[in-house]
Amino acid sequence: MATSGAAAAVSGTDRDALITGDAVLLDLRPASFAVRMLSGAIDGAITLALLIAGFVAVAVLAVRQDLDEGLIAAAVVLVSVGAYVGLPVLSELLLQGRSVGRLALGTRVVRLDGGPVHVRQSLLRALMAMLEIWSTAGALALTCAVIDRRGRRIGDLLAGTMVIQERMRALELRRPEVPDALRDWADGADVGRLPLPLLQDIRSFLPRAEAIHPQSRRQLARDLLSRTLPHVAPAPPPGTDPEEFLAAVLAERSRRDEIRLRRAQERQRELSAEVRAVPFSS
Repeated sequence: MATSGAAAAVSGTDRDALITGDAVLLDLRPASFAVRMLSGAIDGAITLALLIAGFVAVAVLAVRQDLDEGLIAAAVVLVSVGAYVGLPVLSELLLQGRSVGRLALGTRVVRLDGGPVHVRQSLLRALMAMLEIWSTAGALALTCAVIDRRGRRIGDLLAGTMVIQERMRALELRRPEVPDALRDWADGADVGRLPLPLLQDIRSFLPRAEAIHPQSRRQLARDLLSRTLPHVAPAPPPGTDPEEFLAAVLAERSRRDEIRLRRAQERQRELSAEVRAVPFSS
């Protein structure tokens, strides 16, 4: 029942949310394509450096030891497999989904349920990278990342993984307040039916609103307004500013949630005190 309720909440929004089998909503933020390209360039440079070093070592060894062509070919294949496949797989396993480039940019590869990647998934991503990145100069990976909503390449689609952004600029946390013009309306409004993904979208939009382009800001505010109105009763007064309405809904919902949480904690303490007061019979 909890799972179906969470699924219903997500289906009512446009957000590409993820839910685990325990009905836990995952707020995974896909890494932007620019960040992935930069981290990929760092990892690519390391791979090329390893290839060059390996080929030079094979050439020196071939001259000194007078190796035959078969051994030279085998050594070249071994160096290539180690650089293209071994390095990324080993990095993801030892660094928990990270590589040198991802460490620098604050990203990580995870499963779609948010868990760490397995050897099979890392191996599949590395093998597909030889086709979609190295063989096509990244054109195939770029095309797939543009089409997919989470910016995943073919290797991610086949392995069931995605690259998420771990490090993000911390925002100044400000307690939401109900605008003065909407205080009377908020006191009697029903705001308890808002889905969790919609609340998360409102919380994400309001602190960043001032940094968004005015036209995009108005469009996002109107979109959130249209998504919020079906879950709120009664409707706000005519002519209410969309951002003020969203701020009022968020502030009032947060205030009521805090009250419910405080009451639940007090009730829990009372129950604990009653349990401790009951004498135990031997």
